[in-house]
Amino acid sequence: MVLMQVSYLSNPSLDSTLARNDLRVLLVYPNTRDVAMANLGFQKVYSLLNQIDGVVCDCYALPLGWKPETEFLERDALRSMNLKMHPLDFDVIAFSISFEPDYLNAVLVLKYFGIPLDRDKRAASFPMIAAGGSAVFINPEPLAECMDVLFIGEGEGMAERFFGLLRENDDREKFFARAASIPGIYLPQHYRSRMEQDQQVGVSASDGVPSRVVRHWVEQENSLCTHSVLHDEESTFKNMALMEITRGCIWACRFCTAGFIYRPPRLPNLEKTYRSLDTVITAAGKSAQTIGMVGPSVTDHPDLTALARKITEQGKTLSFSSLRMETLTDELVDLIIASGQKTLTVAVDGPSEKMRDVINKAATDDFIVEKCRFLTRKGILHLKIYSIIGLPHETEEDIDQFIRLVERVQAAYIEECRERGNIGRVTISLSPLVPKPGTPFQWHPMEKVKSLKKKFARVRNALGKLPYLKMSFGSPNEAYLQTYLSRGDRSVHAFFKTYLSNGHDAKSALKKHPADRYVYRQYEKEDYLPWDIIDHGYRNGFLWEDYQRGLNAVRTPVCNTAICRICGLCHS
Repeated sequence: MVLMQVSYLSNPSLDSTLARNDLRVLLVYPNTRDVAMANLGFQKVYSLLNQIDGVVCDCYALPLGWKPETEFLERDALRSMNLKMHPLDFDVIAFSISFEPDYLNAVLVLKYFGIPLDRDKRAASFPMIAAGGSAVFINPEPLAECMDVLFIGEGEGMAERFFGLLRENDDREKFFARAASIPGIYLPQHYRSRMEQDQQVGVSASDGVPSRVVRHWVEQENSLCTHSVLHDEESTFKNMALMEITRGCIWACRFCTAGFIYRPPRLPNLEKTYRSLDTVITAAGKSAQTIGMVGPSVTDHPDLTALARKITEQGKTLSFSSLRMETLTDELVDLIIASGQKTLTVAVDGPSEKMRDVINKAATDDFIVEKCRFLTRKGILHLKIYSIIGLPHETEEDIDQFIRLVERVQAAYIEECRERGNIGRVTISLSPLVPKPGTPFQWHPMEKVKSLKKKFARVRNALGKLPYLKMSFGSPNEAYLQTYLSRGDRSVHAFFKTYLSNGHDAKSALKKHPADRYVYRQYEKEDYLPWDIIDHGYRNGFLWEDYQRGLNAVRTPVCNTAICRICGLCHS
């Protein structure tokens, strides 16, 4: 597969190939340009679309320095990055959305573009409005009243079929009738929601469309080849190129969407991906000193160490999105240090051993302390300890155990630093649990904001005087909004309208559209879940059974696609 060779803000080949009958697609990342350039999913879709015959894809992201309270953007700030076209001159505007809070930015972008939010108020002269990305195929319903098309699943294969078919069909309604049969294509206008007291209680499909939308996923590992194709100094990760190391994850942590919505886990060919990355960057006249390794658990790939060795021998730096303690080897740590990286994150994910059993993560306190000691002895200057707070059945005793764990880690860290003669810092990062659709915790309520703030204060007061320690806490209020957007239904559309009309104040909009019934609700087994419109391919009852195992602190085996039949995706 040859990826289109492009560079940010300069793509003469794109301009010269634009023909009158080309399908023109504007790919939008609903955040600022530095964040967009650092998003690998956005870049992959851009590459996929530009490989389709007769399709020309340009991209757009919000300007640097943009703030949500901005009411309007100047016309020049609305033009596409390469072709400098106005959004209304495109045939399709497609959003790539990885994180639910960017839903708010997506509806703002439509406002800036001068496009009505309501699908049924847009004339046929407006571009088709679509959205995809991991947030969308977790739960598409909050966007269902404003999008013409929602892409459910991974882009490879689905993008080619959809946009190839669209290019061949001038009549939009006839096209929609044909597109409804493509796996992963959700046309929400063909599904009528049933509402009671402004809350969705069901959905019915029109004749000729499936009752549920089957998630599209890439079955052939050798077709996976995802890396940066847009490279620019404005990226959040300056002078860094990204490549996908793993897709999905074997560990099945119950809070983690990546471990469930990307099932079954797959391992790309790393040599092929790195070779393709190097070719594209070189052809674009760019260079990248740092190679960012992206995936839910990159150290699971058996070929990672060999690639890391090659990259460091080339004098480049390694950067990792995630490192699993259980699979972190001596040689890999040596290569990380040799490449110049000074900080590693140890994700304990649960504050106590019992909570780690609840989330399906087997890691004792002793193991964590010894792993931190090992990393410090090896030469890692800074350690980050990350955990989630607000897990099912969590108590103050679990928080106290986390405090004791941090004290032990800090003592081991300082002892090893004294031996080697220099010292950095330990950073403690705590985030509230956002119970995500598509995971075993989808039935569980988020812990109350007030309770979370008390737990954070407990940790802060207990650890605040420790030397060489920094603490970071995720916002419970932001977690509340994210949970609402994650677990919401089509009634969220009214919240978006209020948000757009009140100066873009989400806190104020929440007062008009109370979200407690979504955020703090304990769902039961037979309750209607808005996101059940998506069929992920699991056997009936699998997620509920795993939720029950979690409530009882019982672990589930890792996802072994060769022998495991627990979830039903890998049929015998």
